[in-house]
Amino acid sequence: MKKTNLTTRLNFKIVFVVLLLMITVTAYNHWLYVQEENNKNIALLMSITEFLVQKKPSGSFADIAAQHVSLQQPVQEQVLAINKELHPILNDIFVPMNMIKFGFYSRQYERIVAIGPQWDTSLLIGINPCKLQTIYAANTDQLLKNKNSVVWHGANTLAYIKPISENGVIIGHAFASINQDAVYSAIWKRTISTFLGAFLMLLVCVAVFRELFVKLKKDLQIFAESILDGRTCNYESEIEEFTPILKHISEQTEKMTKLDRLNIIGEMAAGIAHEIRNPMTTVRGFLQFLSIKKEFTKQKENFDLMIDELDRANSIITEFLSLAKNKTMEFSEINLNTIIHDIYPLLQADAMRNNCEIKVMLGDIPNVFVDQNSIRQLILNMVRNGLDAMPGSGIINIYTESVESKVLLSIQDCGGGIPPEIRDKLGTPFFTTKEQGTGLGLAICYQIVQRHSATLSIESSLGRGTTFTVGFRQS
Repeated sequence: MKKTNLTTRLNFKIVFVVLLLMITVTAYNHWLYVQEENNKNIALLMSITEFLVQKKPSGSFADIAAQHVSLQQPVQEQVLAINKELHPILNDIFVPMNMIKFGFYSRQYERIVAIGPQWDTSLLIGINPCKLQTIYAANTDQLLKNKNSVVWHGANTLAYIKPISENGVIIGHAFASINQDAVYSAIWKRTISTFLGAFLMLLVCVAVFRELFVKLKKDLQIFAESILDGRTCNYESEIEEFTPILKHISEQTEKMTKLDRLNIIGEMAAGIAHEIRNPMTTVRGFLQFLSIKKEFTKQKENFDLMIDELDRANSIITEFLSLAKNKTMEFSEINLNTIIHDIYPLLQADAMRNNCEIKVMLGDIPNVFVDQNSIRQLILNMVRNGLDAMPGSGIINIYTESVESKVLLSIQDCGGGIPPEIRDKLGTPFFTTKEQGTGLGLAICYQIVQRHSATLSIESSLGRGTTFTVGFRQS
């Protein structure tokens, strides 16, 4: 038996949930519409009976009959005569539906003596008076729900009955009755039509959704392959609105990949650094010892070169250790201006060796919660990167300022700027444009920023320099 795929199962779930929601909403709307229709019909019935009472000619119903036939005639003849006399009044009532009947009931005749809007003789002379006496026995206005109405030949009805008085004596009633079965039938037809229309729209939406889902699934598959191949930068989805989302996912994936690389390098560094340093220290010591012996005087330059290379290797290991994931950090509340003042002599010394200048412009900023040693290393690395970007001479500007809920630290150089094609690679371990660089300085800066839950933004213009800005949350 063939299993249903994900799209089909999802369609079934969506149809079921939406269908259930549609049934619930339709049932509730149906109930509200029934209540609204009943209230409207009651108001209509009341206005009809009020009109009949006002328009009825003065005198009793027998007086009306006497104007046309002798009261010695059979009751049926008198009733028909009354109906004929009163029917023009009934015709003056306009109702926008054929579900309402109205007329007059006479207590003297114990019969309905006039009926409209259509003349129904069976209701005038063919009804047993006993069936009507209990209905028209009250002396006040009545709103009745009848399950087996005489006026509507057994249908469920809603009727309003209003007494008619002559000289203080109730001689009969004006009544108006609506066929509730017909009303509910019309409401149900309307509800079912609405439901079917909405369900048809649902099916259309499901078909559109299925097509969209298939395209989306295909896009995601291609996008996943692009991530593996590193081709997500300029990826364009077939669904135009979906492209920004995929680009955002691509950016976050690249950041996560970069952090994973940093973590891997950190774990490697923590595992092998001490093992490498110990023999290197031993070798360096023997080289220094041998270099001062007379028989090796002519080889002193070679010994110094070997010692320098060992020192360089040791500095690389030190940078590796800076990336160690398990490196402990001690957070405390401090002002960034204080840290900059403390390391300013060291920064100035580096700048003088490179024939450059350091300018510090510190704003009035609140304290932040940071690891002081890490922030010192962050500033030193960024300043040294800036100095390397200005091989001849130049100025490094260091700014601090408070913007909204963040404290910003900006380091600006006036070097050649960073080409756009390599800007996204900054912070990647071992990526460097320097001949003697290791590609770990900025990687360390990125990890420090990440472990402080801070932000790092880069603004660079070719020929004008680069500004690195780190944003810290206020403590």
